[in-house]
Amino acid sequence: MKLPRYLSTGGVGLLAVALALAVGYWNIRPASFTPQMVQAPLQPDFFMDNAKIRQLNAQGQPVYDLHSVRAAHQVGKDVTELDDPKLLYYREDDQQPWDVQSRYGEVSAGGDQVVLSQNVVIEQQLAGRSARRLSTPELTIFPDRHLAETDRSVRIEALNGVTTATGMEANFNDGSIKLLSNVRGEHDAL
Repeated sequence: MKLPRYLSTGGVGLLAVALALAVGYWNIRPASFTPQMVQAPLQPDFFMDNAKIRQLNAQGQPVYDLHSVRAAHQVGKDVTELDDPKLLYYREDDQQPWDVQSRYGEVSAGGDQVVLSQNVVIEQQLAGRSARRLSTPELTIFPDRHLAETDRSVRIEALNGVTTATGMEANFNDGSIKLLSNVRGEHDAL
């Protein structure tokens, strides 16, 4: 029995349409029509101009004073960015504080880490002696532990000479500085 021509033509046409729909579905996929999550650019949820922050310890004594030309909290990174931060870090027993400044900084969400970068300068007044000045491209401060560290180059200038190194750990309370590697110095005899 022979099929009528319209049925065979219709069947071939129906098969072609089904094949075209299958290929179209394969290439287009309905999932491509669902809205895509677009990540918002970094936008601050708050900012402060001429910010001044004082951190106190459990006894109510100041740990540090932080001044910044501008502070902006970035929601996406959950950090507070600082422009031209200046940090006055107080030491125990009424000793002279450390004066730390840089061009840029970031404070972690919990405030347990402060990363300073771009021309970081630390000045420390030593009892009965002249101040020493430390400079490094980047410094990480851990306020709760009273420590600062870097794995970058460090330059220390004091009254009687200059010392350079790679890497440093500094204890804010006792004033000690540990240089980690490549230590070189030029010192004048007194």
